[in-house]
Amino acid sequence: MSDPYGIIDLASLRAPAGGGAGSPGQGGGTPSAHEVMVSEQGLERLVADSQTIPTLVVVTSARVPDAETFLGNLRSAVDAQGGRVRLAIVDADSQPRVAQAMQVQQLPTLLLMILGQLQPIVQSVIPAAEIDKLLTQILEIARQQGMELPEPADGEAQAEPEKPLPPLIAEAYEAIEKGDLDAAVTAYRAQLQQSPADAEAKAGLAAVELMRRTNDLELEAVRTAAAENPGDLDAQLRAADVDMLGGHVEDAFGRLLDLLRGADQETKDTVRARLLELFEVAGPEDPRVAPARKRLANLLF
Repeated sequence: MSDPYGIIDLASLRAPAGGGAGSPGQGGGTPSAHEVMVSEQGLERLVADSQTIPTLVVVTSARVPDAETFLGNLRSAVDAQGGRVRLAIVDADSQPRVAQAMQVQQLPTLLLMILGQLQPIVQSVIPAAEIDKLLTQILEIARQQGMELPEPADGEAQAEPEKPLPPLIAEAYEAIEKGDLDAAVTAYRAQLQQSPADAEAKAGLAAVELMRRTNDLELEAVRTAAAENPGDLDAQLRAADVDMLGGHVEDAFGRLLDLLRGADQETKDTVRARLLELFEVAGPEDPRVAPARKRLANLLF
């Protein structure tokens, strides 16, 4: 497999429509217990879940010859792993913008999403005999990345039951899947009022606020404006947001940190607040956060 090219560039998905990433798949036989159908609203959840479970993404269509057979083979192989790998299905016909954001050039395309990063695998149907080998490679990559995976029992592990989400967190997820970002923000804020230290609610709120800020932005227009107006704080904030949403985490952090040199106090306060939000989106385990925090402290004090 080739080197990862980063998180899906969600900044191109400006007008979400459709269901979430938690819906069971369709087509290709009986849906697997370890699969999701991917839509624009579900991408944030899918990326977040890939922090704990490696995800094989297939972008396909009913127009692909033997598509149902291929999906059936993928489902069987993923089921045999007993929850150690997830299958995520993108229907290129109903979700063309998701397919485009994943830089798909032909169907079917297989990709790996792991630790928030998307990595291309192959752009073709692969034989059933090769799928198990591919999953073995994926599991090995996950272990090398330090992911803790359940061990199979009697040749096939059973998926661990998911812990029920706090009601307000569940409400936020449902709102995101419906495309109602305002309602998601309200739910996350209510959860934080009840549990101010809730890390999931903090990260979720920061991510949804990022989605709201970028929902109506044109990627290229934002980056052009930032390049042409390096001293425009708002232009740089918008560019950092689309960098972050597109997976260019170091670019987002660096762009904002560079604004702090010689800045007045109001600019420092604004940039610091935005950086702290983006640190929440990346998560404390992201290796790029600690160096950025240290540089922020040095520049502020």
